[in-house]
Amino acid sequence: MKIRALLKTPLYRHRGGPDQVPYLAGNVSELRGTADARDGGLDLQVAEMFDGKGEPVAGSLKRIFLPLAKVDYYIIE
Repeated sequence: MKIRALLKTPLYRHRGGPDQVPYLAGNVSELRGTADARDGGLDLQVAEMFDGKGEPVAGSLKRIFLPLAKVDYYIIE
């Protein structure tokens, strides 16, 4: 299913450079992509990431498991 996941708190942003894994250029508060429901969370293929102001955030995340405790809510598109 295609979703927009809005997070309770931003993803942890490692302070390393673009060669570090995982790399995030800013705080991520919203993720968009295709998800499968798993026990305790969402297995998300990341298409886009946004900060709290709705601005795009560059990063190297391609797939992430989001525990339901981290997700405020998600919208099925």
